[in-house]
Amino acid sequence: MNAHYYFGEPPKWSKDVKFILVDVDKEKIELRKPRLGIVGDVTKKSKENVSKIEAQLANDVVPFTFMTLMRIIRDVILQMGSPAPVIVSEGLNTMDVGRTVLVQTEPRTWLDAGTWGKIGVGLGYYIAVAIASPERLVVVVEGDFGFGFNAMEFEVSCPLFLNVF
Repeated sequence: MNAHYYFGEPPKWSKDVKFILVDVDKEKIELRKPRLGIVGDVTKKSKENVSKIEAQLANDVVPFTFMTLMRIIRDVILQMGSPAPVIVSEGLNTMDVGRTVLVQTEPRTWLDAGTWGKIGVGLGYYIAVAIASPERLVVVVEGDFGFGFNAMEFEVSCPLFLNVF
């Protein structure tokens, strides 16, 4: 628990929320006082979680699910090679799931609304990156609210013929 998660405290989180914290250091678990503390190897637990997510991503169903679409986008990104595209992700679920599923193969290639959740910055980020680094592809993954907040930015960017996917 850190500032990104508001230390698990109200008002961001319900006073009744139950946290499970995994850490190799028992003192850190006791410091945060989670509902359940597991002293263990976070790397091992993370690998288990990745396996569970990969199982969800493997389901090819029609019509597509949200996870299927994210997997397709991830697979395309992985095929692009170097230089890696800059990924811009925005929208509540899109951004949160994107942080888990979409891959970042090089440093400084991920932009999202950040810890403050400033929805409406995604396409502005895309325009800025595309102008600053015209040789680099920008992949924009917007949720419905994220797109709704800044759809007009596409009109701004179209005459510029920016490198976007």
